[in-house]
Parts: sequence; C-alpha cells; structure tokens
Amino acid sequence: MNTIQSIKKRYDLLFPDNVITPQVVAKMEQQLQLQLPDDFKEIALFFNGGLIGGISIFSYDHYTPNIIEETLRLRKDIQFPHSLLFLAEPAESIIVLDTAQTPAVIWCDSIDVHQLHDRSFQIAPDTWHTFGDFFEYLLTQEEAEQE
Repeated sequence: MNTIQSIKKRYDLLFPDNVITPQVVAKMEQQLQLQLPDDFKEIALFFNGGLIGGISIFSYDHYTPNIIEETLRLRKDIQFPHSLLFLAEPAESIIVLDTAQTPAVIWCDSIDVHQLHDRSFQIAPDTWHTFGDFFEYLLTQEEAEQE
C-alpha cells in the first residue's frame, strides 16, 4: 500500500484546491460518538467526499447528503451498528467503513444491509482492509477514467 502522502499527491493532481479542516473530522467523531481510523482522518484532510472512481462518496461536512446525517439516519431506521460509518450508496448497494474491525471497508449488496452487524452476507461483498486501501482503489479507477 502507498503512504497517505503519496495518495494525496496523486489526488491533488486530479482534484486541486480541495481543503478540509481538522475541525470537520473532529465534528464527525463527536456527532457520531466514534473514533475514526487514522488513515480516514488523514485522507479527510484533503478529500471531502464527492465523485471519485465512479463512486459518489457522501460529503464530510454541511453538504447534503453527508456522512453524519446518513449514518445517523441508518442508525435510527435500521439499527445500523454504531461502529459503522455510511460512506456511499451506489446503485443497489451500500459502502460502509467499520471503525472497530477489519476489513474496514465493506461494499455489499443492499439486500445484505441487515447482515452488516454479523457479516452473514448472502452475496459476498467487496472489502478492503483499510480506508486507505479503498481510497487508493478509487483513485486508481479515477486515473484510469481520466486517461
């Protein structure tokens, strides 16, 4: 895996001038009452959600939909596990970040959303060990699309 610094350099070539403050990340942790992984926090300092690699990741701050609102909505509506962060909702699927265990990023079919608590999926999900791995995958997809 590349370092976060090298991932940021690649991202900046594709999307210059996208700056996030540490306060946005702290607000996420406070409002969701969870500890975000270090790689997520580092990447959040330059990536504020949006379309990358063909996936629209929810915004990290006041834009709608945003990660905080969507995560809280799922916690209320379907008893979404507290350790999960709702990242995106591609067609007929869901992408989450598990802040408590690995693999950390799970991209599962929407029919399996109720199986996230015990990971007893009907359809095997795509997974990434860390958020950094997942973001690097998206970045590689974006680079290929822009060639």
